[in-house]
Parts: sequence; C-alpha cells; structure tokens
Amino acid sequence: MFFKKNLMKLVPLTIVMALFIGYYANTTFLKGAVTYVLFLMIYPMMINLNTLDVFKTFQNPKKILMATGINFIVSPLLAILLAKVFFGYYPSLQLGMMVIGLLPTSGMTASWTGLSGGNLKLSLAVMSTNLLLSMVMLPLYLSIFNNSGLVIETSVILMSLLKVVVLPLILGDITRRLILKFKGQEGIKKAKPYFGEISSFFVLVIIFIAVSLKSKMILTSGSLVIYAMVPMALYYIVLMTISHSLSSKLDKADQISMVFSTSMRNLTIALGIVMGLEGGSMAVFLMALAYMIQLPIATYYHHISTKKLATS
Repeated sequence: MFFKKNLMKLVPLTIVMALFIGYYANTTFLKGAVTYVLFLMIYPMMINLNTLDVFKTFQNPKKILMATGINFIVSPLLAILLAKVFFGYYPSLQLGMMVIGLLPTSGMTASWTGLSGGNLKLSLAVMSTNLLLSMVMLPLYLSIFNNSGLVIETSVILMSLLKVVVLPLILGDITRRLILKFKGQEGIKKAKPYFGEISSFFVLVIIFIAVSLKSKMILTSGSLVIYAMVPMALYYIVLMTISHSLSSKLDKADQISMVFSTSMRNLTIALGIVMGLEGGSMAVFLMALAYMIQLPIATYYHHISTKKLATS
C-alpha cells in the first residue's frame, strides 16, 4: 500500500523530478504513452464497480444535476472572470483558462474518487453526461466570450470519453465477472487493495509525463509562471470550496464524488484542443501549470477526506 498511503508526499516529489528530468532530457517520446497510462490508471478502479449500479444512479438525477450546474455555470463563469481580470493582455492565456473551465471531470476523477472512498457510480454518471454536454456548451460559451476563432473538434471529446470511461468500464466489468466466477466474492475482496495501489502508481506516472513535457517552458518563464499560477490556484480553490459547501448535506461518499466530479478538469482534452491552434503555445503553457496545481490540490482533498472517513 506504499503508493496509496504516501500520495500526499509522492505527488510534489514527482513534480520536482519531472521538472528536473524534463529540462535536461528529451521526454517527448512519452507523449504517445498518455492514453495507455490513463487507461491503466482508470481500469483497476472499474474492476471494483458493478456496472448495473452506475445506470441505477440515473434514477435519482438530483446529484447529477447539481454537478452539472457547477460544471457549466459556476466553473466557466469563474474561469472567465479570472481570465479577464488577470490575463487581459494575454489572449492566448484567456483562451486556455476558458477551455479549462469548460471541460469538466477528467479520467482522474474516477481514480481519485475510488482512492478517497467516494461514490464511484455517481462520478461515472457525472463524467459520461457532462463530457457529452461539453460538446455543446464549449462552443456555445466560446462563441460568446472568445474571439480567437477556435474550431472545436467534437471528435476529440468523443474519443476521450470512449478511452477513459467506456473501454475501462467494459473491460473492468468483464474482469470483475471473471474473478467472481473463478474466485468468488472473497477473491474480489482480497484483490481490492491491489487495484487501488496500481491506480495510485499510474496517477504518479501521468503527473510525471504531463509536467516533464512542458518543464523547459515552465522553468524558463520565471515571473510569468508565478503570475499565471495565481489565478489558476484561485480558480481551483474557489471551485473546490463551492462544490464542497454545496454538497455538505450529502453523505460523505457522495460529497467526495461531487467535489472530484466538479473540481477536476479534463486537461487531457483541453491540451488536445489548444495544441492544434496556431499561436496557442501560451494556452498549452497554462495547461502544464494547471496540472501542477490541480494534482496537489486533489491530493490534499484526498488526504483530508480519507482522514475524516477513518475517524468517522
């Protein structure tokens, strides 16, 4: 249980290693591994899940509607406000922050929810509905608030949904059924700790890849890094606080799911969108900084939520 128990310490250590190694060595070859690492991060958590329970979650849609409201009203308006205030002279940074605010619930949502003892069924229901809805809301918001001429590739969002939600869910369900058939419920119980440990390890791997790929840009930009980190940190802290407060009347597992389903942004899809833009390098730069803020904040919430669960 080394990785799961020490995530709070290992995340900042991994970020420092990624910055150092990525600066002195060429890690671009790791870019092709991102999809596979994301899959290996999500798949173990899906084995613990009964797929039929995910569909039952839609029978009581109030929690899903709450998460959707945070993801498509609170989050984008907060991102747009901070972008206008802090990045008035940097249109590309404004664009990057808007895209982050409009792309909810990454593949890491399932991993963090599972690791923290949250309601994984609720997180998956929010992930699937909100990623699909983002195909409409993203171009709608940007048509109103952005003048850069960004063309949204909806196929990128669809492919991400298939890779990080649908495929791991199907294969996880098949694996679960095979374990139950040959080892029974006791087999699932014995294997469960290993699934969490594997997922924790690949969380660290995806952090290393994301940060190392942009380490030179981060380490050579100096004052701009510090300046850009202020609104990004404010965005995540305020969004997480709002989500935590609005879900305070839910039970602890649902509250954990709600926070991770709304505060974790889909930086992988966001990168895919802005990387194809001419002159969008500053937006890509902001995505790398977002990884450095999102992951430690998620780790901190994971730490306090599991601590509360242990004492309750």
